[in-house]
Amino acid sequence: MTTRIFHFAFALLLAASCSAQVVDRMVAVVNKRVILQSELDQEVRVQFMMEGASLDKRTPDDTLAALDRLIDRSLLDQQILTAMVDPTPEELAEQVKNIRSQFPGAATDEGWKSLLDSYRLTQQDIEDHVIAQVRILRFIDLRFRGLVRVDKAAVGAYYQEKFLPELRKQGRQDQPLSAVSGEIEKLLVDQNINEMLNSWLQVLRSQARIEKMSAAVSAAAAEASGASQ
Repeated sequence: MTTRIFHFAFALLLAASCSAQVVDRMVAVVNKRVILQSELDQEVRVQFMMEGASLDKRTPDDTLAALDRLIDRSLLDQQILTAMVDPTPEELAEQVKNIRSQFPGAATDEGWKSLLDSYRLTQQDIEDHVIAQVRILRFIDLRFRGLVRVDKAAVGAYYQEKFLPELRKQGRQDQPLSAVSGEIEKLLVDQNINEMLNSWLQVLRSQARIEKMSAAVSAAAAEASGASQ
């Protein structure tokens, strides 16, 4: 009798424990790399915080856009074969400091924690986001920047066709090409890198096995939208 009571009590405790657990559903698989609902939710929350947007405005489209970003990030991360692109602890701390400086109320630790709490984020969430971002940006830079060449003709054309018209539209005084050529060249290099990256991502997507769990994504979007209201 005592043994049966023990097993019955144990079963009740086990059931209570299981019911208290939050199931972290898969929302996508990218070449066997699983993307979880918690990662998706974190991505949206961090993005909204960075933009200073209210979570009350979150829509299912925001969730779907975040999932696409995570898929692209996963595809790129699978191409990184070196830890040389990882930020050092000092670089990570500086990046987080720069993020905090964008929010006047986050100058103090209390203000920073209050901001994170308002988006249901933690310091670790922000650090994870920064690490992933730095890794990807450095990898992209290493892969593509050396392949880009911008000649003087392209710089001059941009100066005449876009730079000067935009200055005049804003009512600002013209600047000589010599003073802004470096800025324009950097802009054109970055544009070319973005174009090469987008083309490469299309190739990676076409070669990858990507599965989105539509039901899970829809449920995650609905739950997030409901929770933010």
